[in-house]
Amino acid sequence: MKKLAKALTVGVLALGLLAGVGANKGEAATVTKPIGSTFYKSALVGTTYKVQDYKGNTINAKTTKAVTLTPYATNKNFSYATVTFVDYDKVGTKWVKYTKTAKGYFFTPIKNGITYNEYTNVKKGMTYNQTVSITGEYMKLESTYTYGGITQKDYTWSRYSDTNDTDFYTVFENNKLTYKSYSVSEY
Repeated sequence: MKKLAKALTVGVLALGLLAGVGANKGEAATVTKPIGSTFYKSALVGTTYKVQDYKGNTINAKTTKAVTLTPYATNKNFSYATVTFVDYDKVGTKWVKYTKTAKGYFFTPIKNGITYNEYTNVKKGMTYNQTVSITGEYMKLESTYTYGGITQKDYTWSRYSDTNDTDFYTVFENNKLTYKSYSVSEY
């Protein structure tokens, strides 16, 4: 009887551990944005939420804590969350700091290749990480050149199928995008 009790105890503990492992994997799969993430006022690219800093300058709002995202129903490339952010409002002659909340939208591309729409949303001056956050795809580093204090890195991304080939080529100088090209060949 004692052996049976020990076996049952070990079995229950093992099931509990396995259930815990499964829960952790599920939690890890949840899409979140870290502190300091810029967010949009609506689910349209280019309408970044703007606030004032302590000097009264207009800047992009950034989250003050990590947020868990919910996919946007009509556009799967966007997710949203209730975000907290800092904004300064002028009271008399001083800029006073306030912590505010709003519904913020985040660009969360579907990793299904680089689309033409994503290509057009990648702008000169963006960093490599900003480019990846828009396209949802990491690119292959093809070459690195350093000359006159400038480091140039060339990256490519390609997808080939029976019906078409897609190629995306970028050049970054000191981690700022200076050139991009996109081509699709159909068969």
